Amino acid sequence: MNFCRFAIIANLIFLISVLGQKHFLKAQTNLLKTESIRKKLYERMDEKKKSKTLSKVSEKMFSGIFSRVTDSESVWIRIDNRSKYRKWTFKLSKNNLNLQRQEVRVWLKNVSPKLSVSHGKEYNEWFLKKSAYELQNMFYNREVRVNYDYSEKLYRLDGMLWSGDTNINVWLIRNGWSFYLLGEEPPLEHHEFLAAENEAR
Repeated sequence: MNFCRFAIIANLIFLISVLGQKHFLKAQTNLLKTESIRKKLYERMDEKKKSKTLSKVSEKMFSGIFSRVTDSESVWIRIDNRSKYRKWTFKLSKNNLNLQRQEVRVWLKNVSPKLSVSHGKEYNEWFLKKSAYELQNMFYNREVRVNYDYSEKLYRLDGMLWSGDTNINVWLIRNGWSFYLLGEEPPLEHHEFLAAENEAR
């Protein structure tokens, strides 16, 4: 009788240990699966973050053709690629778009011929027309790169323009058509602007 009890208890312990091992192994496999899924999710999140930062960087710059100057404070850039132009039609105000010409208006950062002159009405008017003329004459129909900030308040682009290696904003200062206007934070080209201002004197 005792032997039977002992055999039953031994079998039960054996069964419990076998079942326990199976559950333990199952739990370990599930844990490994969970960890691998978690790792994949983190990898995807990192990829998304990287792609977002890349898109932010690419959104801050575009290329086009220097089309015209209608005042001394801004220039019109033609974007020949229709799909690239279309994205601006929802973001910019009517004053900063020309649908027929496929142009966007870019307001020049850190420069302003208008705020750089005060020698009487007649001279001021001549100066503003002359600075706009010289700007158009120098860069008309050239391919330019625009590094911009989008103003949600004014629905416009404030930008720094390059034609090849020439920074057009710096060119205006170097040629005496504008002072260097410092904003809240100095731009990356701060020393370049200062050097151009010294050369202009």
